Amino acid sequence: MFTGWPLRKRLIFSSAVLTALAGLAIGAATMIGVHAYMIGQLDEELISAAQRIQDPDGTPRDVGVHLDGPGMAVGTVIAAIDPAGTVSAIYLDARANRQSFTEQQLSSIPVSGWNSFIRDVRIAQAGDYRMAVVGNVRGSTVLLGFPTAAIDRVVGRIGTFLGFLIAGIVSLVVIVGRQSVDIALRPLEKMRETARRISGMQLAVGDADLTERVTIDDADTEVGQLGSAFNHMLDNVDEALTSRRNSEAKVRQFVSDASHELRTPLTAIRGYSELTRRQEMEMSDDLRHALGRIESESVRMSALVEDLLLLARLDEGRELELAPLDVSKLVKDAVKDAQVAGPDHAWKVTTVRGATIAADRDRFYQILVNLLANAQTHTPAKTIVTTSVGTTDNSVVITIADNGPGIPDEIRANLFERFARADTSRARATGSTGLGLAIVEGLVRAHRGTILVESAPGNTRFVVTIPRLIVG
Repeated sequence: MFTGWPLRKRLIFSSAVLTALAGLAIGAATMIGVHAYMIGQLDEELISAAQRIQDPDGTPRDVGVHLDGPGMAVGTVIAAIDPAGTVSAIYLDARANRQSFTEQQLSSIPVSGWNSFIRDVRIAQAGDYRMAVVGNVRGSTVLLGFPTAAIDRVVGRIGTFLGFLIAGIVSLVVIVGRQSVDIALRPLEKMRETARRISGMQLAVGDADLTERVTIDDADTEVGQLGSAFNHMLDNVDEALTSRRNSEAKVRQFVSDASHELRTPLTAIRGYSELTRRQEMEMSDDLRHALGRIESESVRMSALVEDLLLLARLDEGRELELAPLDVSKLVKDAVKDAQVAGPDHAWKVTTVRGATIAADRDRFYQILVNLLANAQTHTPAKTIVTTSVGTTDNSVVITIADNGPGIPDEIRANLFERFARADTSRARATGSTGLGLAIVEGLVRAHRGTILVESAPGNTRFVVTIPRLIVG
């Protein structure tokens, strides 16, 4: 019944229902008690009236005469049932005059079963009566009855009054209960708002501080204890985030320092190997091959160091030098360079006008180069790579798609992590560091954009969305 209802509504509804049920039970008990009490009084009056119309020896007089006597209320009925079962009866109308019943009304009066007990009798078109045997006159059973209409009216009025009273009390309970529940649930609302603000924080990246806490008014209540536990949980999360940030800062600093320190020896190794190779010295083929390998690996190590240094700078949150950039022109240049580097692939490009963003040209060019190189490296020859530029009201969308073999689902989830490889489905070209897509993701994020990948056999798409810069 309460499925999907908020706690406030459940509490108020439950209080109102319980109050209404209690009020109805009390009201019903009150009406039953009043009715029984008044019926008891009426029965006593009935017995007293029956005694007044009898002789001292217990023989009824001419009972019809006594309708005009004292103590006979309007509506009083005197009936006689002869041995043949014929019923005759008269009653006092509203003007205290004797009136006879119709045949239909007389048929409502039972002719048998009368004894010393008082019975309830309903006479058609006349109402309910309490009737008792007065005695016998010449073989006929004489009955006396008092109407219960007055009692019914009193009980009905009491019921109406109790109904309005219960309705008023329930309304008061709803109003006061709502205020009380609002006060009681206020700490929960504070916790909800705090949780919402925390859920909107970018805790996974950056140096976000988890300083939000819930103010606790009374720590001894259940809600106060929940608030204390909530704050303790936030303290633990804050400590974990601080520890993670410190650890990441140390790693970033180490990577940055190591990259700086490795630049010089790698440059020296590369320079000496080139110098040795260029000097026309007599050397064996094995030595010449070894020098060539030293030079090629130093070049690869230098690229790896530069990539690591760039990622460390991105992790530090360094701002890029942003300026208006025509994405369509830059995409065309990047695709032309990819055609030269990968002539065994088919390269297509479509652009639009007005695709302007605020970007660091060199870094955004690196995004395009890495994505195009990824498509070339991990797809077979004759694969069609299509690059398209589109715009919306607020964004510029760059899509790089190919009809290669696709990316397995288990690899796609970690595709933008560092040193991620797809060796099981895409052949790795020599010299790949596994940092290309990680750099792409970091640079896209630095441009306040997003990147997503969709892949199926024959259709792999990298979609980069960057906020559009409206010029003019």
